Amino acid sequence: MRNLVLKCVRLGPTLVYAVGATFAVSMLLLALYPSSPFVWALYMTILPLMRLPVFMLLSIPNVPISGVVAVLASASAIGVYLSFHPQQFLRTRFIHSHTALIALVFANIGTSSAQASLIVYALPRMRNGDWSVLMPATLLGTTLFCLVSLACLSSHAEIITAIRERRS
Repeated sequence: MRNLVLKCVRLGPTLVYAVGATFAVSMLLLALYPSSPFVWALYMTILPLMRLPVFMLLSIPNVPISGVVAVLASASAIGVYLSFHPQQFLRTRFIHSHTALIALVFANIGTSSAQASLIVYALPRMRNGDWSVLMPATLLGTTLFCLVSLACLSSHAEIITAIRERRS
């Protein structure tokens, strides 16, 4: 039972990358089928959660949306492999889960602010010493945030355990 729960937790970052790829695909589908209610529902459901990370990838010069889909789908596939082979690639799993956590934090900063610029919102909070992490406004975002946070804690715990085993 413990192994099953840990595998589900380790799949948390994979779900973030899969949701990002789904958002990019929904953008493509929206361009092809602008009158489809399903495509609009898919796009609007994932928009608050993945808008900023996907748009940051799209802002890289000469990267088409199909490239963003390929990168996010590849990261998702790598995450599946990493979750089923947890002891082989501890550092890679650490980077994979923390990248997903950083993407979710950036996405939440963007959705919790009504201003046109992120820097206008972030700087007054940072100057006042408020470095708290903003929780997502959607159930999907909250679930992913909790799973990815647990995956990060799991990777920290396993790296610390590996270091202790090497010392003794």
